[in-house]
Amino acid sequence: MGMTLGSPDDARLLDRREWLELGALGLSGLTLPHLLGSGAKTRLARSAKSCVLFLLQGAPGQLDTWDLKPDAPAEVRGEFRSIATSATGMRICEHLPRLSRVARLFTLVRSMTHRAVFHNAAMYQALTGWAPTRDTTALNIAENDHPHPGAILSLKRPAPRHLPTAVSLPNVIEEALHPIPGQGAGFLGVRHSPLCVESDPGRDNFSVAGLSAATSARRLANRRALLRSLDRSKKGTRSVPSAAGMTACQQRAFDLLKSPSARQAFDLTREPARLRDRYGRHKAGQSMLLARRLVEAGVRLVTVYWGGRLNKPLPYWDTHVNLFPRMKNELLPPFDQALAAFLEDLDTRGLLSSTLVVCMGEFGRTPRIGQFTGNGADPTGRDHWAHCYSLLVAGGNLGGGRVLGRSDRRASYPVDDSYTPQDITATLLTLLGVNPRDKVLDNLGRFVPLSDGRFRASLFGT
Repeated sequence: MGMTLGSPDDARLLDRREWLELGALGLSGLTLPHLLGSGAKTRLARSAKSCVLFLLQGAPGQLDTWDLKPDAPAEVRGEFRSIATSATGMRICEHLPRLSRVARLFTLVRSMTHRAVFHNAAMYQALTGWAPTRDTTALNIAENDHPHPGAILSLKRPAPRHLPTAVSLPNVIEEALHPIPGQGAGFLGVRHSPLCVESDPGRDNFSVAGLSAATSARRLANRRALLRSLDRSKKGTRSVPSAAGMTACQQRAFDLLKSPSARQAFDLTREPARLRDRYGRHKAGQSMLLARRLVEAGVRLVTVYWGGRLNKPLPYWDTHVNLFPRMKNELLPPFDQALAAFLEDLDTRGLLSSTLVVCMGEFGRTPRIGQFTGNGADPTGRDHWAHCYSLLVAGGNLGGGRVLGRSDRRASYPVDDSYTPQDITATLLTLLGVNPRDKVLDNLGRFVPLSDGRFRASLFGT
């Protein structure tokens, strides 16, 4: 969980000294990644303005998407062929033709690794960059959870008052009726939680509750008066941290309700019909289009979850059974369409270099079809596998068309240059202008760093 220091003053002095040595990243563009464990001094042309996380709950298999092994035995390589891409030497799954054409815009990491093998625990690690306290199917949300990166930005680098710093959409995610931890602010407090939009942008009647021009000034005034009345009837609650957090949340809600720019950012009807068609008139496609609108408006971090309650109307990525027909017919086509359109759109608008993009599941799938790792898979599927998996990143200064890391001949384990969820979080925070070594007070009275991962300049820029 991190080191306990002798006093809060010690923690503050340490943070200040480290931050000054980092060269005031975001102001000067200079950093010293050796303080974050990455080695030599590195120059960053500029820090990023925003970030989009595209989380594929259930976890696509590395062998069926980004890291195919055509020379492996049939029970390993599976049914899909690899195809060439616009990036020299990079090959990906044949059912990702649109992404193959825009490979110059993204980088693949084929050597991700961690140890959590259950969905809740692994997604918590993917979201927060911290290993879970226990690896279990029933890992629940707790007040001392580490915060989502969007909550950290709310604390350290908030968006202008009229916009949310972080937005999660189109729903919260859960596994077996257990909400997955890591989606909220954890020990930072509810006031820093990402704004959660629980509405399908793919529907014709999509709207965000309360963010409507029909919400008149009189109605807003009445709501505020009612809340003030309730506050007066609950004397003493302001001394309770959770109550103070709710007060801050109420103020944030009113700021958004009054903001024309916030309403416009969420209004997909402002987009041309042809562009909406290009993203795909489905939940994933319109969610990614909405993510682009939000970062363009100034939202610092957008998380798009592919999953959620009952995983409707899109299917789930947990392919224990009927892996190949499900991937070919249900999962990969809308995914390919949505992500390719999103990357192209960011690039066309000049937003990609300042917007960090990460697309990943919580882990990978077993190297051998039908292999059992404790979660169940029949001969037509793959079980959970955290030892080696792949993810996609885009944005930053280096551009795309690259492959980082390398797996063994069965995509079972990294053979060089391994990366962890901790590294991803530390790198994102650094490039978004937050020192990951800054320490904050958790609910157990300990000062813990925002991240204990390593800054990896190779991911986005150097």
